[in-house]
Amino acid sequence: MAGDSENTSGTRVIKQHRVVERAPAGAVSHLRRALGTAGVYAIGYGNVGSSIYYALGIVAAYALGATPIALGLAGIIFIFTAMTYAEGIAMVPTAGGSVAFARRAFNDLFSFVAGWAFALSYVVTTAISAVAAAFYLSYFWAPLKEDPKIAALGGILLTLLLMLLNIRGVRETARLNIAFAIIDLTTQVLLVLLGISLVLGGWRNLLNYRFMGPEYWPDAHQLIFAVAMAMVAYVGLESAAMMAEETKTPTRTVPRALFWSVITVLFMFAALPVVALCAMPPGELVANWGNDPVAGIAHHLPDWDLSTSFAQGSLKLSVLMMPWVAVLACTILLIAANAGILAGSRLVYNMAQHRQLFACFSRVHPRYQTPTFAITAVSVLAVGIIGLGMKAHDLLLRLGGLYVFASMLCFSMAHLSVWWLRLKEPDAPRPFWAWPTARIRGKPIAVTATLGFLCCAAIWLWLAVSPEHSFGRNIGLIWLALGLIFYVWYRRRQGLDLLRPAVTEEISPLVTSAPAPRRQEMSRQIRHILIPVHTREYADQMTRIACDLSALYTAEITALYAIKVPRSLPVDADLGELIRDAEGVLETAAHIADTVYDRRIETVTLQTRSAGLAIVEYATQRGVDLILLGALRARDRTRDAFLFGGTADYVARNAPCAVWTVRGDPPAPDPGADAGGASPREGEAGPSARPGAEGEGQ
Repeated sequence: MAGDSENTSGTRVIKQHRVVERAPAGAVSHLRRALGTAGVYAIGYGNVGSSIYYALGIVAAYALGATPIALGLAGIIFIFTAMTYAEGIAMVPTAGGSVAFARRAFNDLFSFVAGWAFALSYVVTTAISAVAAAFYLSYFWAPLKEDPKIAALGGILLTLLLMLLNIRGVRETARLNIAFAIIDLTTQVLLVLLGISLVLGGWRNLLNYRFMGPEYWPDAHQLIFAVAMAMVAYVGLESAAMMAEETKTPTRTVPRALFWSVITVLFMFAALPVVALCAMPPGELVANWGNDPVAGIAHHLPDWDLSTSFAQGSLKLSVLMMPWVAVLACTILLIAANAGILAGSRLVYNMAQHRQLFACFSRVHPRYQTPTFAITAVSVLAVGIIGLGMKAHDLLLRLGGLYVFASMLCFSMAHLSVWWLRLKEPDAPRPFWAWPTARIRGKPIAVTATLGFLCCAAIWLWLAVSPEHSFGRNIGLIWLALGLIFYVWYRRRQGLDLLRPAVTEEISPLVTSAPAPRRQEMSRQIRHILIPVHTREYADQMTRIACDLSALYTAEITALYAIKVPRSLPVDADLGELIRDAEGVLETAAHIADTVYDRRIETVTLQTRSAGLAIVEYATQRGVDLILLGALRARDRTRDAFLFGGTADYVARNAPCAVWTVRGDPPAPDPGADAGGASPREGEAGPSARPGAEGEGQ
């Protein structure tokens, strides 16, 4: 029994340490919070930024010399959508993304349609990224580019490998994403600089690129369709939002990551298409480099004449850049495919938790805390889509059309949901507000959500009636029809209403005696949170609430277990069995914080005559800013007993800091303690005691 020991006002500190041992199996049922801003940014950029490696060829097939214009117009819609997701995820920081927005704004049926459509888009994201990665590897093995069947088989193999990696855990995949994103971003910037310097002849010629004449200009119909197809360049925007439940501080981290993703992607998408169209005509880009357009840029880089005191001659940049681009394009596309599996599995996980899909999809691996069934389902569907298109030479075009059809429907629903939440819940906490905001009859209207909805809905309707790419439209409509049939059958079979939510959102029932201060004030006031615990069940519940608060206000957490010593024994008596019980409860708290929230909390065991007095003294000595207490519903149902037990009552009246209570029914009896950790062996009152029964402070 290691630790500091002292006697202070009848209290003995038995152990004060950090515990990282594992709790019993089954203690964890939530996803692990392991991602920071860099991890979320890498996931978002890995999906959005990688799309230029195939979107450039897809858009050029329709826009020809107007490809930069089509991508720029789509980029404006991308800004609107990013603003909407930043506000929505800050308000509803769960793993559902637009599905969670739609559920809160409307009903379960509306959210299911959004989720079912986005599930298809994530499957397509994984498939198109994996196949494009195989095409770029054709530099090392030509049959990958010459035979679409071989490229499709390569995409299937890559998808299966990523499935196994995702089952292993999100922290490992996040580290891989960050490393690849940094290297690839550096490569793209280098290509832009070389292209502007050697191909364009300087920055002044950035807007005067070749192949801009009438013979390279699309008609109005082609340009509109090209803008619609250009939305494939921004594939995966929601993938960052989908990771909110595995992000340490989602209300700040996800909007920040989305902002940096927007800045990076818009800069790269403004420059790379211009460089490509200066290096080769649109016809050659589509015919020879449609599946690997960035490799075409590297191939057309001119030789660099060196004339320095150190070296003379000509440097063949294409020979150097071609293999480098092939490897880097493959890696960033693998990030995109990986992000598709990550976000798609979390979407399926969230829908299953809300009883919109089979419950097995919400199961979490007991060791890695990853949604194994959901990951497997998304990966297998991606493999199936690749297999269906193995014989098609325009596989990327078909998949691109299918993605745009599904994603535009979902983006429209996301914009509409955030727009309606402004009216439905105008006073709800919003750490991030999409700007600008207009007021109509005193109601706050999100301008970007309004414009984004109109643009995305118009694109979706255009694709629904356009004769081009009927493959994407037909598959998309069949997918939606099958999903609605399944939803009605499943909910009826479960005896659930089609519209009303089947699961109540988990909101921490924090009760305070005064209005909650602003977040800026909270960040200054709350630096240390104390949670007295006495059973494993309460340790689990209180730790989750404390970790959520700590993530918002950057506070350290201490879990405290107070063992009440009978007056017949000295306060420093050896209570071996009770101490072991206390350590087991504290291990549960530390395990939840470590595995679910990626936090390390301090744990303290005290021996004392008075649990309430010990908690108050410890809070005073350590400068605690907030004490979280579990207030039990007593058996006699009297008002006073309902509010507080004896220990909680004493702490609330005498604590030197704020005290928040979490109210609820008592869990199953645990032969160890009352509200402050008292042992039944002492003959003291348990959780059902009347207020003051313990004689606190006497």
